[in-house]
Amino acid sequence: MLMKVVAVFLLVASVALGVSYDKYTIKILNGNPNNVNVNSSPFIEINEGFYYFGQERVNWHVADENCRKLGSDLVSFETAQEFDAITEYLKSKGERTEHWTSGNDLGTEGAHKWYPSATRININRWALNQPDNAAGIEHCIHIGYIYPNSANMEMNDRPCRDRENSFLKYVCEAPKPETISIVVWK
Repeated sequence: MLMKVVAVFLLVASVALGVSYDKYTIKILNGNPNNVNVNSSPFIEINEGFYYFGQERVNWHVADENCRKLGSDLVSFETAQEFDAITEYLKSKGERTEHWTSGNDLGTEGAHKWYPSATRININRWALNQPDNAAGIEHCIHIGYIYPNSANMEMNDRPCRDRENSFLKYVCEAPKPETISIVVWK
């Protein structure tokens, strides 16, 4: 998609320049190496990532749809540090509610993976005795204070939908930003 946008831009630029240049160079860089001030709204930058914290309480599938409408996905914690950064942010805002993540075992019961990358959940931030697939209906992963005496936010499995306890807030994660640099030689 990004390359299509660049191609259209170059076509328009070449017409605007009267096709007066001999060559051009395109460079795509990860991140924002020049720290250009960019409006990332509605996403909030935390460490190296950009996140949106949905405030409405919805089931896991609607949470996923809402993130996709923003061009993002439900959050996938690739590292324990990312998990800790997000939970610390929520704690700093006084949040004690639960939030959906992209984690689930919808493909193979008991094989919890991050959606849509299908990578196994390999961080150890589960609440005590979790995941437990209680009553055989818990397949989607959320974060929160799982037990009344919980001191920290942890991960737990919950029914994805159709249950009173399956309406939660959610966290979206935007794709990593890229910077496009175009040099036109006349």
